[in-house]
Amino acid sequence: MSKMKPESPIYGQQASQDAKQKPKPMQNFSEMENSSESQTGVAGISEKRALAVLPGGASHDARQLSPLSFVAAHAQGAEKTGTDGRSVTDLQCGNGSLILGHGHPTVLAACETALKEGLNFSATSEREILWAETVCALMPGIQKVRFTASGNEACMLAFAIARERTGRSPVLTLRGHYCGWIAPASMPCTTLELDDGLQGTLPGYALVTATTPQAACEALSSKQFAALIIEPTGGSFGKYPLGAEWVSELAAAAHASGTICIFDETITGFRVAPGGAQSLLNVQPDLTVLGKILGGGLPCGAIAGKDEILAPLDNRISQSQRPGISHMGTGNGSPLVAAAGTATLKLIADGKAGNAAEVAAEAVREAFNNVLEEAGIQWRAYGQHSAVHLFLNPNDRSLRDVDPTTISFEEASAKSPVLNNDLRVACLHHGLDINGWPGGTVSAVHQAGDIQKAASAFSSALQDLRKAGHALTGWRST
Repeated sequence: MSKMKPESPIYGQQASQDAKQKPKPMQNFSEMENSSESQTGVAGISEKRALAVLPGGASHDARQLSPLSFVAAHAQGAEKTGTDGRSVTDLQCGNGSLILGHGHPTVLAACETALKEGLNFSATSEREILWAETVCALMPGIQKVRFTASGNEACMLAFAIARERTGRSPVLTLRGHYCGWIAPASMPCTTLELDDGLQGTLPGYALVTATTPQAACEALSSKQFAALIIEPTGGSFGKYPLGAEWVSELAAAAHASGTICIFDETITGFRVAPGGAQSLLNVQPDLTVLGKILGGGLPCGAIAGKDEILAPLDNRISQSQRPGISHMGTGNGSPLVAAAGTATLKLIADGKAGNAAEVAAEAVREAFNNVLEEAGIQWRAYGQHSAVHLFLNPNDRSLRDVDPTTISFEEASAKSPVLNNDLRVACLHHGLDINGWPGGTVSAVHQAGDIQKAASAFSSALQDLRKAGHALTGWRST
């Protein structure tokens, strides 16, 4: 790494004289982070230690930044603090799991009690039963719950149940909709365009991605699919919006074709409404995947549905009537996670926390758009419910009266790895943590002061990106 130039206006290096010159990945930001007077050197030491023992310095792809300039030490409310003492406004909120913010006293008290009772009983616990009862009470269409250790695992278990019940194997999803990382990594993947149709019989173990809801409905009519899995508010919590009418139509098409309809409510469950998106849209899936808020911020997952559809997991029934599905896991139904989850679900049951998070998210989107307008940058913050998404305008399109539903998937999903990385690192430097969409999920405890700090940090980060020579619009062609 080159030495910092004293006369440098930003991040330890002079801005490029040629605006079209592509900035070197993170060189500017890295030098500033390592040389700023506000740094104690602790962050750099933590980064070196992390890189020495963790691939990429993290245990999650979206947490890998260059440099790894923020290593968390503790958090409270809407802020988290790094090992170097810096506090940042948190728009990640535990990847969406902390709707009540960090360190809610009721949730912490429940965890402390559970810790004293025992960490793992290798048996059904009273806390696990209460947890499941609370889920069923909040989501009227659900009768039974099977807990897992993650939402990803829950997706795979849902697919297994769908295959067992239908005798089919392929799984259908929509482009941009998350269905866990294991399925795309382990299954043959096919993309289905609107005018492609299905040519013959699909491979038995396949994940098929439809590019449009129309294509998905047409594909379902072939009656080849075990399951349809969608995010009911659109992929990545509405980054790729999905109209309510399509949710209803897709569910109906799945039912008509004998396909198990799965809603992935890992993010939306208990967030967009206490009963999840399905209660808000009045559309009942066969199976629901849950996570995040379900565990109050601790690792968790679950599948939920009617008694009949979860029968393959009941050994008393399955051994006599059908082969059944073997599902195990050391952390399933953890009493500690159950304590955090039950406490959280009871606190958000009246819908007030979700409403507060939505009001705060709207304020964040408005504040960010004001920053962008003042800076003359053709980006937009958008989203529904408590989501914040940033459209980075790769093709330099006009954004006057832009409607997110008119933004093509190609535009919305386009990414410049260097720009995304540098934006997030610059935001962190100025006191804001956003996620990799880029954007965030807002909590019920984000107040006006937190939002003002976030907007100020966002504004400063954009200024630094400009000084570093980033093309902030039309970067796809540069």
